Order: sequence, then structure tokens, then C-alpha cells
Amino acid sequence: MLQRSLLGLALVAGCGASPSSPSSPSSSGTTPARPASAFDPAAQLPTASEDVTFGSGDVPGTLVHPTAPGKYPGIIFMAGSGPTDRDWNSPLIPAKNGSGKLLAEALAAHGAVVLRFDKAGVGGNKHAVTGDATFDIYRDEGRAALALLRARPDVDAAHLFVAGHSEGAYHAARVAEAEGHAIAGVLLLSGAGRTLESILLAQIDGQLRTAMPAQAEAVMAALHRAFDDFAASKPVDPDQVTTIPALRMVLRSAMAPQSATLARGLLRFDPLPVVATLDVPVFIYNGEKDIQVDPAIDTKALVEARKGKDVTEFLAPDANHVLEHEARAKAELSPGTVKYNEPDRVLDPATVDAISKWIATISKR
Repeated sequence: MLQRSLLGLALVAGCGASPSSPSSPSSSGTTPARPASAFDPAAQLPTASEDVTFGSGDVPGTLVHPTAPGKYPGIIFMAGSGPTDRDWNSPLIPAKNGSGKLLAEALAAHGAVVLRFDKAGVGGNKHAVTGDATFDIYRDEGRAALALLRARPDVDAAHLFVAGHSEGAYHAARVAEAEGHAIAGVLLLSGAGRTLESILLAQIDGQLRTAMPAQAEAVMAALHRAFDDFAASKPVDPDQVTTIPALRMVLRSAMAPQSATLARGLLRFDPLPVVATLDVPVFIYNGEKDIQVDPAIDTKALVEARKGKDVTEFLAPDANHVLEHEARAKAELSPGTVKYNEPDRVLDPATVDAISKWIATISKR
């Protein structure tokens, strides 16, 4: 049972309050009237999708936008952990009804130009994540995606947003940090308020204490030593760390020599200091039925990091980690029972509503 349930960790190893209601224009008259084509959560506009490339022409993505002429807010999506592609599908998940694609199309229909793309080393993106590559590569791709949107005549360059999902929330925060006031806001969707290493070890610890309580403490001590050695650039042999096949697989994925430089930075990146310093509005979201990122720990930490700065928190009562509607009780969910991106899965309506209303609010400023 432990080996089977730990397979769900590969998704990570590779890897409240209601939103504010839209504000009224300033009575001073200094806020310009919104054009008719501006973002509207009630709108259902015709849209079109097109394949694009950006950066040096080697980052492939999909742009979905309203077909009617106008100036629309622009949004880039940054995908989550492991081999997750632009649609938020992964070879680790058999189904292909990716919620990234679904969310992009929903927001475009409300009046946004949305760009999602294959990150380095995934899908059609041939950027190498080996050798000396650092996890700055993801931040740099995000900034290049914003540059593409700024160059488009149908994008309101004063209202650009960065949305990052799961591990992608780390990268979205770093893009926002680098961009400063050149963007209008950032959305951290199912993002962690801890290091990726902390989440991974906490997940393993919880499963070990259920499956083999007598051995859990010793196994966890060995894992902590292994991660400390890896961070210090010391060699780690998974076969010497543990006898549990599933844990060996996780260690090999997290500590693969060919991407060790990138992994060291990513595993120990602490998002809280970055989130705390962002000078743009931040939307912090999680589904209360997320079993990968803990809303009670992570969302709370991210919100507290803002310390009175512009922040909107939304916890969707019936959404899972990938923003899909989940009817079952959280107690019924486990890595072996959660099915992401199945053909019949739909986005959680409360989630889409909250995101849309926040974008509408910020787009009026």
C-alpha cells in the first residue's frame, strides 16, 4: 500500500475569505472608463486559439483570445511540477482534460488574452534543464511570455497578470518580483507556503506513520540526511538511503544528476520572503479538497506573508489541487483515488468565479 500511494508523490517530486467585490470607478474622475471589451465575469465572448512561439522562437505555447476587436487584460499561465505541459496534462496522469486549458478558455471568454506554454524540458520546449541550468530558466520564460503579450495590439499592457499553479506559483512569484510594477497582479493557485522539499518530506512522513509506524522515524531521519547531503552537493545513492522501492524512485526523480543544479535551487526555494515583498495585488487560492498542498498550512502562510499588503484569499470548498470540482469528502481522497483530468471532470465553478471577479477588480484600477 505504501509503495502504491507514494507514486502520487512523483507529481510533487518533479515538481477563507471571499474575493473582493469589484470596486467602482473613482469619483475624482481620474480613473478612465473601461472599454466595452474589458474583462467581464458575466461575458461569454467568442474566442479563438492559436499556436505561438516566443523567447528566441523556441518556447511553444497556445494563445486563446476573444475574436472581437478590443484591448483585453493579458494573462500568462505557469504550469506545475514535473513534466506538466501547457494544458496542465502530464505523462504521469493518463487523462488529458487538462484544467490549464479549461481555465484559459474560460477566462478568454470573459475577455482576456491568455498565454499558456510548455516550460523548459516539457512537450515541445527543448530548452535544456540539464547541466548548469538553474531554476531561473522558468522565471525567464515567464518574462518572455509577458513580452509577447505586451507586443500584441489586443492586449492592454497596463493590465498584465501572472498566474502560477502548484510549483508554478513559485515561478509566478519570481516573475512578479522581477517585473515589479510592470504587471498588474499575480495569482498563486494551489501554491505552497513552504519549500518543495518540506512538502515532499511531510507527505512521505504522513504515509510512513500510517503504513509502518515503527520504522517511520528511522526512515525519515535517513531521508533528511539525504536531502541535506544533496543540498551540499554531496553524492546520494538512493539504494543506500532506503530499502523502500517507492522512496528510491522519489529520490532518483528529485536528485537526478543531470538536473541537480536546478533541483537544488528549486527544492529549497522559500516563497514567503518573495511573496512578502511583492508590490502588486496578490490573489492566493486553494481548494479545500487539495491533498497535495495543505490549505491550512500553505495558504495561511502565504496570506500572512503579505502582512497587510494588497492580498485576496479564496478557499474553494469543493475544489481539488488542479482546480476541478470534487464532490467527495476530503476524507475519501488519497493519491490512489484522486483522478485528475478525466474527460468528465470540470473546473470548480466557485473557483472560476472568484478568479474572474478578482481579475475584473484589478483590471479597473
